[in-house]
Amino acid sequence: MRAPERSDGRESLSGGEARRLIRHTVGPQHEELLARAKAVREAVHGRKISLCGIINAKSGRCPEDCAFCAQSVHFRDTGAPEYPLLPAREIADHARAAETAGAREFSIVTSGTRLAGENQLAEIEEAIRLIRAHTALEPCASLGLMRKPELLRLRRAGLEHFHHNLETARSHFERVCTTHRYEEKLETIRAARDLGLKLCVGGILGMGETPDQRVELAEAIRELGADCVPINFLNPRPGTPFAKVKAITPEECLATVAIYRLMMPTAHVFVMGGREVNLGALEDRIFDAGADGTMVGNYLTSAGTRPSDVVDLVQRHGLEVKPPPDAGRWSFGGQAPLGEAAWNRRAAKCDGAHIRGDGSLPVAR
Repeated sequence: MRAPERSDGRESLSGGEARRLIRHTVGPQHEELLARAKAVREAVHGRKISLCGIINAKSGRCPEDCAFCAQSVHFRDTGAPEYPLLPAREIADHARAAETAGAREFSIVTSGTRLAGENQLAEIEEAIRLIRAHTALEPCASLGLMRKPELLRLRRAGLEHFHHNLETARSHFERVCTTHRYEEKLETIRAARDLGLKLCVGGILGMGETPDQRVELAEAIRELGADCVPINFLNPRPGTPFAKVKAITPEECLATVAIYRLMMPTAHVFVMGGREVNLGALEDRIFDAGADGTMVGNYLTSAGTRPSDVVDLVQRHGLEVKPPPDAGRWSFGGQAPLGEAAWNRRAAKCDGAHIRGDGSLPVAR
């Protein structure tokens, strides 16, 4: 296996070669694949790692039937928390805590097909304005299906990134969700792109798809021109149809991260939800596989890694936490406070997790 000929690492891997290399999950070929991805990450993105924090700003009662999601009304006894949209000021308070923990990007995430009317849209607008005014964070939002006029309002309020996952390959989508169409997701993403928002588009791996379908998803993301690619791994939620899906191996996870890096060398590749559960002792190797970003804090309905441990993971590899463009206003001081995982504590309730005495949450296992 040869490294890319271009010295800047920007040569994109073809889909055909990706389908061959993604199966290199053991032995020397696996290590060569990771080494190639790491070399591209360092050539294109240097040695700085971006951290992203999220807030589950509106939880539960979602009418969609996504088989992985604990927030769907179609599935009983998932234990997911249910509450209406949080006030703008509370969302902004969570953002400030995430910034202190090392985040440079903060995403407001809501359950449901789309925002429910003017009041919710206005509240999100105000939250974005407050985040812009009081932090150096880059605001992001994941709000379901959206139209251009709504997106334009959010952009004018200061939204920089728009997040909308494709979830899986088009050829596998009907096994994951039947209540909305794949094309509706593409229409939302294209609308955000047309307005000049940075695109954050990824999916969840380990939902029964084949290796070829993982490449198919990467091809779709690449065609959309995504700026950030969040890679999640299924963390089976009790009560959902995917509750007993067998996890893919840590080596399969790493090989896929490497392939995504090689297929999209200039995109920011984030390893996000489910990394603790699926990678286990190999979680440290996400940067070796080409990732230049990861998550700090809790997920939507499960506990994440304590922020100080995430910062330690980055620094242990001789890497740096990447500051936002306006680093002078950034409240992160180089080490994440031990107690700052609690900004999204509602997210851990369906895990039955308990807040520790230092305010942190236990790692999901």
